[in-house]
Amino acid sequence: MRVLQIGLGSIGCAVSRLLVQKTGWTIVAAVDADPAKYGRDLGEVIGLGHSLGVTVQGDLSTLQDTDIDLAFLTTVSAFPAVLPTLSTLIQQGIDVVSSTEELFYPYHRYAAQAAALDELAKQHGVSLLGTGINPGFVMDTLVLVLTGACQHITRLAVTRVTNASGARASLQTKLGLGLPPELFAMHATQGQVGDFGLVDSLAFVAHILKWHIDELKERLVPVIAEKPVRLGQRQVERGQVCGVRYTVKGMRHGKEAISFDLRTYLEAEHVRDTIYIEGTPTLEVSLKSTDMGDIAAAGLLVNMSSLVRQARPGLLTMVDLPLPHWQR
Repeated sequence: MRVLQIGLGSIGCAVSRLLVQKTGWTIVAAVDADPAKYGRDLGEVIGLGHSLGVTVQGDLSTLQDTDIDLAFLTTVSAFPAVLPTLSTLIQQGIDVVSSTEELFYPYHRYAAQAAALDELAKQHGVSLLGTGINPGFVMDTLVLVLTGACQHITRLAVTRVTNASGARASLQTKLGLGLPPELFAMHATQGQVGDFGLVDSLAFVAHILKWHIDELKERLVPVIAEKPVRLGQRQVERGQVCGVRYTVKGMRHGKEAISFDLRTYLEAEHVRDTIYIEGTPTLEVSLKSTDMGDIAAAGLLVNMSSLVRQARPGLLTMVDLPLPHWQR
């Protein structure tokens, strides 16, 4: 598989480093919007310490190699922002696996644009998938897999606790780390802080289960540092924002049917993912890992890529493909 890597942030670099270790994938081109990376060898940019013979370009239009099978798109979170890039890739006949959170299930908030993208992909015989750890796996796909053992379900609840220490710069901005609470509140009303994809995950799960959600309830609150906390080369002071707690609830017939509780903050203790399924039988599953972030996201993106190459054309979701599994 001849691969194009678009976006060389934390996840993009992790994807490229993983691809270099594997047989069957060859990176033939790379693109990043950061001028500091233009003209440099990809091996240097991703920290390999040796050359890969692939020069990082600043724009898709400058690519010389057009013999590309699949692109890993790991740039921004918003669905509208990646539409121009996706259209270009589709028209060049390139399949896409992306970490863009809002591409995971865009039919909830961007129904018309998602339908048009799906049609364009089908016209060109291209397959597209948005996925990642969250959304894409823990709070949606894995939940649905576990429901496969149930005869009946009345309620779903997922709690995810992650440590923001060492977070990439883009995630630090999303979390509002270091902001005073009043400034965080202002940024929250403008959509500048928070988490992307949680509402989409809930809408996706409800859609697959054929549960009609009467009302969505969202609540985003800052986690305030009770003592000074280190953040890279600087420090978040006591009283400043050191993370967020974001809850989304889907109501059916006046009762809570689906509940997602995402807590991401500095020096978080008891990092875990807990999935609770109330039904017949009732199930509770807890995952514990310190690496269920960018490292796991890169693994999922790469492992899904060969499945996307074999899939039908169109804008796909995780239920349109075989179960995620490790690929040699």
